[in-house]
This record gives sequence, C-alpha cells and structure tokens, in this order.
Amino acid sequence: MDRRIQRRWPLNRDRRGNMLVVVTAACFIIIVLLLFAVSYVRFTGTSLEQRTAIESAAIAAAKDLSRICINTPECGWVSLSDYAPNGSATQAPDGFDLPVRSINTLIGTARLDLIIAHQLNAPNGAIYTQAAQQDMTDALSCKTQLEAVLTAALQPGGSGTDKDGNTVTPYADALAAYQSNQIRMTGSSNYVNGSLQLSLGSIQGGTVTNIPVPQPTATAPVPANAQIAGYYKSYVNIPFQGTNFVFGGIGKDIRVVDHKKWLATIPGLPYQIPTIVKAEADQLIKDIHSSNGYKVHCIAAAQPCSVYDPLPAPGALSISFPDGKVPEITAPRDCYNDNQMTAGNLSSNGPSTLQTPVGGDFPIDAGSSMSTMNWPLDNTPNTHHAADVWILALHDWVRRAGTKANIDSVVQMQTTTLDNPSPATVTWLAPVTQGGPYLSFGPIPGGIIHIFKFAPDGVVTYQSKPLTPYPLYVSSNKQMYSEDLKAIDPSTINGGANVTISVPGLGKDIYLNPVWDDYIRDEVRWPGTIRGGKHAGEPLAMPIVVHNDLGEPIKHIAMNASGGSAEVIGTTSSGYGAGDDNQGVSHTNPPLSGPGYPPFVAPQNDFGIAMVPASPLMSPYPAGSGLRPFYQTYGTAVDVRFRRRIDVTNLYSSSTKKYGYFGIVGP
Repeated sequence: MDRRIQRRWPLNRDRRGNMLVVVTAACFIIIVLLLFAVSYVRFTGTSLEQRTAIESAAIAAAKDLSRICINTPECGWVSLSDYAPNGSATQAPDGFDLPVRSINTLIGTARLDLIIAHQLNAPNGAIYTQAAQQDMTDALSCKTQLEAVLTAALQPGGSGTDKDGNTVTPYADALAAYQSNQIRMTGSSNYVNGSLQLSLGSIQGGTVTNIPVPQPTATAPVPANAQIAGYYKSYVNIPFQGTNFVFGGIGKDIRVVDHKKWLATIPGLPYQIPTIVKAEADQLIKDIHSSNGYKVHCIAAAQPCSVYDPLPAPGALSISFPDGKVPEITAPRDCYNDNQMTAGNLSSNGPSTLQTPVGGDFPIDAGSSMSTMNWPLDNTPNTHHAADVWILALHDWVRRAGTKANIDSVVQMQTTTLDNPSPATVTWLAPVTQGGPYLSFGPIPGGIIHIFKFAPDGVVTYQSKPLTPYPLYVSSNKQMYSEDLKAIDPSTINGGANVTISVPGLGKDIYLNPVWDDYIRDEVRWPGTIRGGKHAGEPLAMPIVVHNDLGEPIKHIAMNASGGSAEVIGTTSSGYGAGDDNQGVSHTNPPLSGPGYPPFVAPQNDFGIAMVPASPLMSPYPAGSGLRPFYQTYGTAVDVRFRRRIDVTNLYSSSTKKYGYFGIVGP
C-alpha cells in the first residue's frame, strides 16, 4: 500500500504544474487582449476626436463665410447668404438698412427672368432678354468680387465684415474650434502650429441649394439631374437660351460634406462659385508605442448656408390714369404692344426723354435737378421709345420678386383687362381763391390706378382704385425717369375728338384733347448705394397704393392662384418734363382770379413746377433708420402715368398753342 501511495504522488504534481502553465498562458493572452482593447479604444477615440475637431474647424469657417458681406456697384450688398434689410452697416443714404442678396439668388433671379422674357414673346422682348443677360453679367462680376474677399478671409489673419459691420475672422474661429475639440484620450497630443489650412473649392457631383426651381415647373422644366427635391443642384450647368447658369454650394443649413469629393476646380463647367471650405490640420500624438510622437493629418469639408428671405413686399407696379381711361391701353401689354407706344411717334417727337435726378430727390431736395440719362443697357445716348422703356421697367419690377415670381402669372398679367374708372366721371370744385369760394367744374373723366403686386407664392395680384391728379411725388435720386409727349397721338387715336369744357366764371372754353403724354418712373433700376442714389433702388411711397382700405376685391392673375392679399404699394416717383410742348398754364399766371390751390389747370409737367406753393403738393420720402418701411409693406417700384392734355389757348390773348393738365383735386 505504501508503494502505491509513493507512485501516485509524482503524477499529481505533474498535473498541477501543467495547470499552472495553462493558467499562466491564459493570463498572458488576456493581458495581451486587454492591451489590444485599450489600444483599440484609444485609437478609435483618437480618430473620432480628431475627426470631430477638423469638422468643427470646417463648420466654423463655413459659418463665418456665410456672414461676410460686400458692397458691389452692380447689385448692392452681396453675400453667400440672403439677409433682410436689418443690418446696421448696410444703410442707404436715407438712413434705412438695405437687404443683402445671396450670389445664388442673383443667379437664380437672372435665370428666371430670362425664362420670363422668352415666354412673353413681346415685340420688343429682346430688351427684356438683354436686361436679364445683363443681370447675369452683373452677378458674375459680384461673384468674382466676393470670391476674392472670401479667399483672403480664409488665410491666417484674414477677415471680413458682416451686415452689422462686425469683423469676421474665419481662420481664427476655425483654429479655436479645432483646438477646443482636439484629441484628449491619448497620453499626449498637440496641434502642430501653423498646420491648419483652409481652402475654397467645389464639390464634385453637387449638393442641394436653397434656390427653388421656377414655377410652374411645366412652363420651365429643369432636368432631373439639375435639381434635388424642387431646388437647384450646385455645380452643374443649367443653360437657358445660350446663357450658362451654375449655382454655388450653398444650402439651407451648414453641413459637413465628403472631403474626398472636394475639388479646387471642377473640369468642364463654364464657371463655378467656390463655396465649399476644406479644412486640413496636423496633430502630433505621443503614446507608449511612440515616445517621439507621430503626425496625423486630418481633413474635412463643409458647405455654408443661406438664410431664406421671403421678400414679403418686393414692390408694386402701377398704371395710372389720373385723367380718365386711355382707349388704347386696355391691358398692361398695350404699354409695349400699341403701335403708337412702339413707334413712339418718332417722326415728329423723336425718342423718349430719359432723365435721372441728381443732387437728391427731385424737386424737393435743395440743389436737385434732372440730368439726361443714357440707355441703361449699353450706356449709349437714348434712341428708344416709350414701349422699350416700359418693358425694361417691367423687367426691373419682376426682378424685385427674386426667385419666387410665378412665370405663368407674370405672362398672364400682360393680358389682364384693366378695370373701368368708377365713377366714370367726376365734378371738381375749382378754387377761386385759396380756401374758397369754389366753383363747380365738370363733369370730367374719373381717374383710376391699376396696381399689381406679388403674393407670397409669387402669383401676381391686381386691384384698382380711384385716382386724382394730385398730390405729386418726388423722383428718386439716380433712378430712371422717362417722358414721351404725344405718346398717344390725336391723329391716330380711336374716336379722337376734342371734348369741350366751359370754364366757370370766365365764359371761355378749354378742350380735352384725345392726346396723352406718358411719364414712366422706374425707382428700382439701379440697386445699391454705389449707383442707386439716396434710396439705393428701393421702392418709394405712394399712399394711393399703400393701403387696401377701399375694400376692393383682389384678382389673382394665375390659374394656380390660392389666395393672397394686397398689402402696400408705394411710389410714383415723379420725373421732369423736358419736351418742347411744356407750355402749360403757369400758376403764376392763373386763368382764374385768385392764386388758386391747387390750380385749376396745372403746367404740362408732372412735378408741379411753376405752381405756387409747390412744396405742399409734394410728398417727400421719409428719412429714418432700421428696417425699411417698404420691406414688409408695399412701395411703388414702377409706375407709368398717362396725362391727358388740355388745350387752354382760349384762356390767353395769344393764339400760340398752350397745353396743361387737370390740376384740381377739390377742397
């Protein structure tokens, strides 16, 4: 028995030794696995934090780029983003803040207007087309200017300014964002000084922008590969009628994009707007495996964003008949279709007179005057007639609606039948002396104004209101004014007979000629403070079109109209009559026995010149600060006034023909 015990003892000891070896090996494997797990966690954490850091840098830079604004001669204030007129650094000379337009908005507006020009098919539609093409040329010039500023701002020490005049430092902000998110999980990690680089470029394949495709899509289809969910796609050429259109990478929100698709220049595009920010930086990492450390290069890219501006009240277009309905003008298109407006009676009177107010708003600002203006699209001496001026002004009004103008609605507006005056005739009380007594005068044709506005969905609305010859309004500094005497000529007018009116108390007759002079005011021709003057091409005020206080129904001019409201309209900026027929009755030599206020017959101009007192008849544009009044309420952008001539020769001893306009508005 003892021998059996002695034999078993070595066997148990061997087994226990083997077990110890197994346990030791298992512990070693576990330790190795734990070390690997720790290293993997550190590696994964390092990678994630490094990516977070560089993406934070790219986002910070993209955010800053969206804030930078520049003032351009062509389009006023421009940025990567739209901004409502509430920036303290964007003030116009009148004190009110101006809007900032996104470079993509400018391009989208030019493309939309070029489509509208094609759809109008007007006899002088080439002018509308040329205006839209000029807008695109201006947008590309602004693109070049903006790109230079943004590129410089991304460099170390670079900066720009925002709409409030604050300094924006994309590089410094990107570096701060990177360093606040840099790697912490490793034993030692440091940013390599000077390694952060920011570059502007494009994204291959494009991204969705915040610029909507034109509506309705059936009228102007956009290829499927050029849009995403109803919005234009960036970095793809979308030509129309031979003009190239490429949008920059600017979306509704700031977002990280695939840096592997970033390119400094995309081959094959006619031009591009580099907006995608690529951020690169090096990080020196030291751990137990590398005491000297090793560099890790990280890259990310981000796309900037644009704030959406709904343009609640972009401005109104009005057709004014203060002296009664003009038989030839039954719809807006007649202003460019009627053979008299088109021909402009060039054989007798020559082209329309184009002028612009200098030295302030004419005639209320001291030192203001009217100066001859060249044709805006080529800066040559004007040889154009009233129809050409009108279709250019029509373009300028539509341009105010930005990218939301409904194509069909703008086109259908041209054939809208204009309302008849209501009442058809009126009887004025003519003042014998200021403050009375008054003599009944009439009946004479009732005046009417036709008002067109853009509803929030881009559909054009129409309403009409009674209109009197006065009060008169100023002409906006540096904007466009045109007059065409005998725009509607008596030799060709339908039913062109004189209407005899007896002057009360004088026993003499005056005659309503079947002749209309027209005055076109385009207050929005030149945007911005560099070319746009005192009000920088913003709409002005005209009370008759500001408030919808008469309860008139609003007519939507589009089949897809879904409601809307008429808000405010604002200016009929006056122009200066420079023709040879300006021989109206001067208020300093009245046909009645007193000074008269307003005069019984006014001079043949649309400013109340030679009327005493003139100033009370003028409504100056109010000065102010902050948000412009006609951003949320309508002001007039464009107006055409047809003034009917009165032959007042019988009121003078001379047989020389003299003409004037109705000047009375009642007590």
